[in-house]
Amino acid sequence: MTVVADRVRFSPAPSGLLHLGGARTALFNHLVAARGGAFVLRFEDTDIARSDVAYEAHLLEDLRWLGISWSEGPDVSGPCGPYRQSERADRYAGALARLEAAGRVYRCFCHESHLAEERDIDAAEGRAPRYRGSCSTLEPDEALARAAAGEPFCWRFSVAPGRDIAVEDRVHGTVTFRSDDIGDFVVARSDGRALYDLACVVDDTEMGITLVIRGDDHLSNTPRQILLFEALGATVPSYAHVPLVMGPDGRPLSKSRGAESIASLREQGFLPSAITNHLALLGWSDPQGREVMTLDDLEGAFSLDRVSPSAPLHDPTRLRWLNRRYMLALPGAERAELVARWLPAFPGVDALEAAELVMGDLDVASDAAALVQGVAEPLEPDGEARAALASPVASAALSIALDALSALPALDVVREALKAAGLPLRDALPAVRAALTGRAHGLPMATLEVLIGATEAARRLELATRA
Repeated sequence: MTVVADRVRFSPAPSGLLHLGGARTALFNHLVAARGGAFVLRFEDTDIARSDVAYEAHLLEDLRWLGISWSEGPDVSGPCGPYRQSERADRYAGALARLEAAGRVYRCFCHESHLAEERDIDAAEGRAPRYRGSCSTLEPDEALARAAAGEPFCWRFSVAPGRDIAVEDRVHGTVTFRSDDIGDFVVARSDGRALYDLACVVDDTEMGITLVIRGDDHLSNTPRQILLFEALGATVPSYAHVPLVMGPDGRPLSKSRGAESIASLREQGFLPSAITNHLALLGWSDPQGREVMTLDDLEGAFSLDRVSPSAPLHDPTRLRWLNRRYMLALPGAERAELVARWLPAFPGVDALEAAELVMGDLDVASDAAALVQGVAEPLEPDGEARAALASPVASAALSIALDALSALPALDVVREALKAAGLPLRDALPAVRAALTGRAHGLPMATLEVLIGATEAARRLELATRA
């Protein structure tokens, strides 16, 4: 099979942290480019009020951490730069001038209140909102005079009526739009600053993008962009609109709705290999049916023809399951080092030794913090702990455990002493744990003995027997 080497791009707006949905789009572009193509990273930062260079740095860092690489971008020299829209204003102005000279755009002076009235009428009559073309018949001289007098305006692209615009999409198949439903759309402000559609088309053209992979929330933008490509005499790229990732609430993940960021997952101790594995399988299936796949595996197997047009569901439980698999595959010392940063200091116990004692029970490194709650410093007993301490065997269990630790401070001595005394462990162990940590459930008794230490454990048990 011949693989076409495409030039693809990922073009985030630096207005927030990279979240799972955006990361999946970037990953899909990376995987396509890995088959011999090129991956361009550019920032759509024309929204000055929301864009922040700090978010640029975060985006670059998160993408690199995931193993996603690009051949051209703001931090990589390339022949098609600059790679920030804020630095490409002259390109957009030139394109707008060509469209004006060809009679494809015109100045629109309609006030927002007038446009709002038209939208309300369309909504009341069950139509998609569409500009009625009030300013399309203005004589050029009149429009120029009104602009020179300082009257606010924008530039609209003139859409010819009665046409079908077909989008040949590599995920959704052929999707057809009627030009009558689009209407004349705004491409630039009065000062020539380009809006999204025009800037996107100019950038894709000048950067030689042959395949646009993006979320299917952009599918409705595509017919407008096709019209602009044609009007500028440029080649229309291929498109692949991948379905948006749905959250557990059944709504699309987005940074505006608080979707979990890659930075947050990294801070929790998730591994990049688990995240890329999880993201790749959101809407794509491996031909061999594999569920655990490294980035190298994905680069060798990925193809757009196996991306489903149905919206995938982000399942946090599945991500944790994958992360556990990758955690267990780490060398012991590396895993211990990852877990150790989540643990408090335990007197007399090396940090890595402590990590080795608890890491077998973890899905994610940060789980260690919750797992050892009450170990370094006992918690106030909760309801379950109070019930365990009030059980019929609690008094005897605490006394036996205290004697055992005083006589022979050794690994799992408490459990063996309780067992030898004939006490039911299902009742006795929760009582001892509750006395030691304030919780009836948690780490094995042998682990608690090591982390707390015999002397401190005996002190806590003695306090509990007096309560």
